[in-house]
Parts: sequence; C-alpha cells; structure tokens
Amino acid sequence: MLKRYYSRRSFFRRVLSGALALGLARAQAGKPWPQGFVLQVAFAYEGGGFRYRAPYVAAYVEDERGNLVKTLALFLMPGKGERWWDALRRYYLLGDVAAMRTLSGPTRPPGRYAVAWDGTDDRGRKGTQGVYHVCVEYAREHGPYELFREKVELLDKPFQKAYTLKGELKEVVLDYRKKA
Repeated sequence: MLKRYYSRRSFFRRVLSGALALGLARAQAGKPWPQGFVLQVAFAYEGGGFRYRAPYVAAYVEDERGNLVKTLALFLMPGKGERWWDALRRYYLLGDVAAMRTLSGPTRPPGRYAVAWDGTDDRGRKGTQGVYHVCVEYAREHGPYELFREKVELLDKPFQKAYTLKGELKEVVLDYRKKA
C-alpha cells in the first residue's frame, strides 16, 4: 500500500481550490426567480375514432441536468390504470409512483389545456433564473408516444414561443411574462 504525504503547501492549495470551486458553484447558482413572473404552458392534442382511449399526459419542468423540478399537470387514470403509467417513459423514470398517485388526475378528452409555473419546485421552494427544459409527454393506448422537450432560458425578460407539432400532440405554446 502506497502512502501519500502532503506538504503544508499542497494541503492548503487543495483546500483553497475546493473552497474556490464551491464559491463559484454558488455564484453560478443564479439569481432568484423574477418577482411576479410565470411560465404559461399551453398544449393541444387531438384524437378520436374507433377504440379511442384518452391519452396519458404529463407536463413538467426539468432543470438543466434533466432532474424533475415541478410537475405542472398529470393526466393519468388513478387506481385501475396504474400498470400503464410507465407509458410516460421519461416522466415515469424521473418521478416516483407515490407522488404520481397524489398528483394524478383523470385522463382528459382531446382539446386545449393550459398550466402555469410560478418558479417553485415540487416542495414549494422558489427556484432561480436559468436554463430549464419544458416537457409535455403524451402516450395513448393503441396509439402514439410523443415527447415535446424544449430548452428555455428563464431570466427577467418575457418571451412567447409557439411550436406546431405533427403528431396527435398538435401544439405547445410557452408564454413567460409577468403575471397580470
């Protein structure tokens, strides 16, 4: 076994570089979420026909690394449909089933839906300005699986973006602005 000896200089160099790295990480953590700003996420899907089943839909926000920050909407069938929850592939891997049971609501027919995010995480803590991924995931029995995932930078400047999609998930609109 090889023993390593450190000089006093190398020890302090390691400690100071670690402290400097920690300070930089905290400085880059971002400014606080802008007062009164919300991100409105509107999405529309269509469907119908023989044996049509309403889809499972999850709208959520991830941080820059892909970790779940906040679930905005979860259209799942609580109770009897739990064995198909993993059809929402990405969300199912990010979340936990116990939280999905408490957040889920009934599936919804085709139409337009809108949800808002005020910058808090699932535990109610305020977030920071920075880069996030807005996701709308769609899965239907005997139908398609679709994932809309868009990288957005949420600072103190409002913006609006509309995305037209080609599948059953037809449109996603992101509107980041100060709450009226």
